[in-house]
Amino acid sequence: MKFSLFSFLAGFGLSVSALAQTIPAQPPPTPGQTNAPAPTSAKGKITGTITDATTSKPVEFATVALLDPVTGKPIGGTNSDENGRFTINQVTYGQYRVMISFVGYDSRMIDNVSVSVEKPDVSLGSLAVQANTQTLTEVVVTGQKALIEDKEDRLVYNAEKDLSNTGGTAIDVMKKVPMLTVDPDGTITLKGSTSIKVLINNKPSSIMARSVSEALQMIPAEVIKSVEVITAPSAKYDAEGTAGVINIITKNQLQGLTGGVNASVGSRSNRLSGNVNYKQGKLSVAGYGGGNRNNYYGGSESVRQNLREGQVISVVEQNNRYRNRGNSGFGSVNIDYELDSTNRIGVDASFGGDGRNTFSTRDTRVISANPQEFRRYTNSENDNTHMDVNFNYTRTFKRPDQEYTFLAQYNRNDNHSNYNLTQYPLPESEVINYRERNTNDNWQNELTIQTDYTHSFSTETRRLLEVGLKAIRRDVSSNYLLENALDGSLDFQEDPSRANSFEYQQVVWSSYASFRMRTDKRWGLNLGGRFEMTDIDANFISTQTRFADRYQNFLPNLTLSKRFSDSHRLRLNYSQRIQRPSIFYLNPYVNYADPKNISSGNPYLDPELAHSVELSYSAYTPNGSSFNAMVFSRQTNNAIERVTTVDTSGVSSSTFRNIAQNATYGVTIFGSVRPVKQWNINSSVGVNYNLLNSPALQVENENISYRFNLNTSLQLPNHFSLQANGSFNSRRIQLQGQSSSFYYYGFSARKEFKKQNVTATANFENPFRRYNVIDNEFRTNTFITDATNYNVIRNIRLSVNWRFGKMGTTPDRNRKKIANDDGKQS
Repeated sequence: MKFSLFSFLAGFGLSVSALAQTIPAQPPPTPGQTNAPAPTSAKGKITGTITDATTSKPVEFATVALLDPVTGKPIGGTNSDENGRFTINQVTYGQYRVMISFVGYDSRMIDNVSVSVEKPDVSLGSLAVQANTQTLTEVVVTGQKALIEDKEDRLVYNAEKDLSNTGGTAIDVMKKVPMLTVDPDGTITLKGSTSIKVLINNKPSSIMARSVSEALQMIPAEVIKSVEVITAPSAKYDAEGTAGVINIITKNQLQGLTGGVNASVGSRSNRLSGNVNYKQGKLSVAGYGGGNRNNYYGGSESVRQNLREGQVISVVEQNNRYRNRGNSGFGSVNIDYELDSTNRIGVDASFGGDGRNTFSTRDTRVISANPQEFRRYTNSENDNTHMDVNFNYTRTFKRPDQEYTFLAQYNRNDNHSNYNLTQYPLPESEVINYRERNTNDNWQNELTIQTDYTHSFSTETRRLLEVGLKAIRRDVSSNYLLENALDGSLDFQEDPSRANSFEYQQVVWSSYASFRMRTDKRWGLNLGGRFEMTDIDANFISTQTRFADRYQNFLPNLTLSKRFSDSHRLRLNYSQRIQRPSIFYLNPYVNYADPKNISSGNPYLDPELAHSVELSYSAYTPNGSSFNAMVFSRQTNNAIERVTTVDTSGVSSSTFRNIAQNATYGVTIFGSVRPVKQWNINSSVGVNYNLLNSPALQVENENISYRFNLNTSLQLPNHFSLQANGSFNSRRIQLQGQSSSFYYYGFSARKEFKKQNVTATANFENPFRRYNVIDNEFRTNTFITDATNYNVIRNIRLSVNWRFGKMGTTPDRNRKKIANDDGKQS
């Protein structure tokens, strides 16, 4: 409740008339008190910082009213910023009262505030306000948090305010976040790049280690409070992720016992989940658990012409169909305890797993001097479990913004998979001429230790210094065994040439320093640098490849901003980022699952280094409308790209190389308007010029791409609401080819039953088409490929949510998390 009202106040502002209605009249002045200020053209200002009396944390967006000392009526005012600071400009010389108020806190009055010729600039210093812990029985909120917020260093999409997310997954949420593009296969791009790090509550999670898209399918949308897009992370963040960081914030409840149960049934997924939250005094406990059942299906078709000296020497035609059924579960528990007013410890753990069964059929036809035609049936199973355990200690000081934290984190991800393959000659007969089966066990352990200190030089100078140290150790192991029967019998023999066993260890040592300051003229400066040293020790046992590597990087970051008023801001940022190749890119194992299309990693890859420049402008209006425009450029000189070649026998081989220069220049525009109080519309448009150039391959590919997103919601009487959303993304390029455009649309309706604390939501995603179809084209000197992928996209679901318990207001202290923003994901 506190957070909702804060956003309402920040988004819509408080006019003088509104303040006059909400602030009660004050008693007449006591004897000797100066009456209303005399009119004069001379002006001064009043400044100060609002803090929580218990935690010494800044209270952001509190209401600061300038009152007439005689009548008690407001004659001016403002809101505190994200650091708790406020400035009331253009104050006529005279004597005033200043009133501070914010939901969840007792109001505070400061009397006898005098602005004069001798002292035109009045500083009230640090003003502590006391939390009000009264229990709320029923509260009616007339304002709503904006769906999109532009904060100082990030764009925030408030997912909990989007009714169409009900019953969906984190992937559905990502589709509606401005500046993000989600491909049909779940791949996320930001500013035209897939080099992104996805965090949960400011920290990494082991469920992201294997596949980001698969992990996001496991997270229900109901637990997501907001999604933050950080396009220019400061030096405090790990330097990984050349395009930026996506931070998923989950919901936290307020004081008391609360909870809820959510059930969803649909044409592609079913879900049941529940949560319970208890917060009383110094102790806070929250738990969540849920399970999903998913059903996905689709296929692909491709024709590859193999070339030699420009002439077609053979053709490979393939047709593939698949169906994927899976179950997944996810749970978490969080415990926080305040030792005293300045010390807090916390422990939290998350765990989960998923099991998937995929059945596919692939037909292959080779037209050449030695023609082949066969069909392969593959039945694969995959089981994955993950666990994250975190410990955090936070020490705050009397001075606002001064804080010390110590954090430790342990992640583990275990995966077991296997498949069975049978091959028949075509035209299909009952004779099996080849069999294959495998087992694959792999696991990843990650241990992180981190300590940070933030020092505020004073409450008035608005200067902050952030410093920190961090160490990450990753251990990855895999054991892959394959057996086959070349004659199609049941006499399986192990194939040592296709075994894949390896051990991989990576240690990253890092330190950072970041300086922030704000001036009275509303200029802002962030200057920082991060030094990282990476040690790698890898042993790819199957290929007898062993190597060790060490590299060091210093990565600067600079941001300059100017806030022209509370509703207008201009920001310029330069940063250098790094993207280390993960084990998926490094493993030299050759994958022969499709004998006509083999692939492998490259253990000798270097990390990507990218230079990024952004210029953005943001504006807001009192009625809730907003506008954001960004112009950016990003240049990577040693980009990691997939390179595919075809040999004289017509077999395609793919691997990764530091072979390209990758440049993107673009503009992104976002706007939100509210034609009437009950109707909200927001939209974003992005246009990029993309250039991929490889002098080594003598290949260059460029294009202009664009994307469009629209989201609108309407509040109706009797607690009904409607929403519609859609997006379109133009074709995308790769180093050796391109992919066609794709689009998405959906509709939803919700009914709230207030007395029963029940909400019912119906969602219709792409109801008028069954599949999303993507065409891919690849053009090189050794092959020409035309392919089509189609995946089910239509989904209709009904969700019911029941809530229980009561909430009260209490100040919530930010939970500190480790954030490992590294590892280029597949």
